[in-house]
Amino acid sequence: AQAITLKERRIILIGKLGAGKSHSGNGILGKPEFESKRCWSSVTRQCKYGSAARDGFLYRIYDTPGVNSPEELQTTVNVEEDIRRCLYCTSPGFHAIVLVLSAAERITKEDLQMLKKLDGLLGESAYKYMILVISKLENDENELGKMLCEAPEIVKLNVKCNSRHVIFGDDPKNIPFECVRKFDDILTKLIKENEWQGKEYYTHKYYEKATRILEKDKEDYMRDHPNVSEGEAFEIVRSRATEGFSPRDTELRGLKDPNCCSIS
Repeated sequence: AQAITLKERRIILIGKLGAGKSHSGNGILGKPEFESKRCWSSVTRQCKYGSAARDGFLYRIYDTPGVNSPEELQTTVNVEEDIRRCLYCTSPGFHAIVLVLSAAERITKEDLQMLKKLDGLLGESAYKYMILVISKLENDENELGKMLCEAPEIVKLNVKCNSRHVIFGDDPKNIPFECVRKFDDILTKLIKENEWQGKEYYTHKYYEKATRILEKDKEDYMRDHPNVSEGEAFEIVRSRATEGFSPRDTELRGLKDPNCCSIS
């Protein structure tokens, strides 16, 4: 029998340290792929990739370190470079950028700074692909509405995202089925809208430059592994590059806008 090729849904998770990105990723995949626990230190130390077949789709998810990771972690992990590398190297791009916000903490000046810096990192076009996930809140839209009344910046963000938001509950072990179903519905609608406009994937402005660098990685890999197809080789080198293992990682890290603010 001929193998069925599942349609892919490619997602990148972004958010603050401790917001619940890894937990959200596990809920979307339907399995515990990413290490997740409630603590004050970042569990995700570099971009991590996980995939799972669920409800007729192949979900490919990239989990990123917290954009406000502490200084001691920044000495070993450059969070901005990690996220940029993931944006550059993932082919053919992302169907959705999922920004995870924790309802357990008040919005601070640092949060607002983070949102401004994400603007610089992702670009204005990112909002056409963004879904807000609200973690650590019971699935209650009325409660979320009250919280939004006290957070005008998040209201603006929600408007930019065309009100694409979903609450993921307050259970540290499982995300309620109805929350995941709502996320799936929002994602399906988002993909259809962007497909209709001829822009199915979010791609970073340096994506093409990164691809040219990775073409060299692919050629090297195929020379060492002659039995691997060109498509497989490219998938392998791209996957390695997202985690910082490209032999040309210095070149990839050099692709940045000098006017873009850095994340801290």
